Amino acid sequence: MTPSAPPVLLTALRAFADQPHVLVAVDFDGTLAPFTDQPMDARALPGALEVLIDLSALPQTTVAVVSGRDLASLRILTGHPDDLVLVGSHGAEPSWDSTAEGHRLTSAERSALDALDNDVEELRSQHPLARIEEKPSARVLHTRGLAEALAADINAAGMALADRHEHFTVTAGKDVLEFAVSDVGKGPALLDLAHEVNAGAILFAGDDTTDELAFECLSANDMTVKVGLGETEARHRVADESAVVEMLQELLTLRHQSVGR
Repeated sequence: MTPSAPPVLLTALRAFADQPHVLVAVDFDGTLAPFTDQPMDARALPGALEVLIDLSALPQTTVAVVSGRDLASLRILTGHPDDLVLVGSHGAEPSWDSTAEGHRLTSAERSALDALDNDVEELRSQHPLARIEEKPSARVLHTRGLAEALAADINAAGMALADRHEHFTVTAGKDVLEFAVSDVGKGPALLDLAHEVNAGAILFAGDDTTDELAFECLSANDMTVKVGLGETEARHRVADESAVVEMLQELLTLRHQSVGR
């Protein structure tokens, strides 16, 4: 890592690398990939996916990309390397569960989503520049790249929808407002995956609101890393996506020294 990396972070990485079996998990947007106005234009930084794949090749090392993106989009954006576990839709779509084919909506959830879609179309007619992302069990209102006043108006209209649709979990993130009819959460998904692979320690790095909720779920034995500015429940912080890649490269070196052969 760069000489400016906090010594406490380097110490934590060394201790984590020496654990018998670890789960290394990272968010995608704002962690591996810089934000873009058009969600599908996002690309992981050079070396980001490569270092994750190299980590996954080490013994007793499970590596996951955990995102609010739906699983199909996450497969496209990561190139779907078989070495990595992918967890989409904030935990609702785990690729590691071979019995799961995405979240199957109940009739009540389908009805709730249909009712939301009707109101979303009305919002879109009033605000043509609003972008709506459709996920299997959620709808996401995007305002990235819009003028501040317009984004505020669209977000206010979105919050008004939230007041009328009480069956949804509504999460505000960076220029997004998500309505999820089924919300597992990244934290519970990480704990489930760690249990599945028998990992004794988790490293999770992320930048947004849903990542904060995951940080809160993890234990003192785990390593939580906030990417960027802002208040956080994470124990460590790095500046940006480039610093995440550097951190993962340092972890690869340390983990190889510990378990590689």
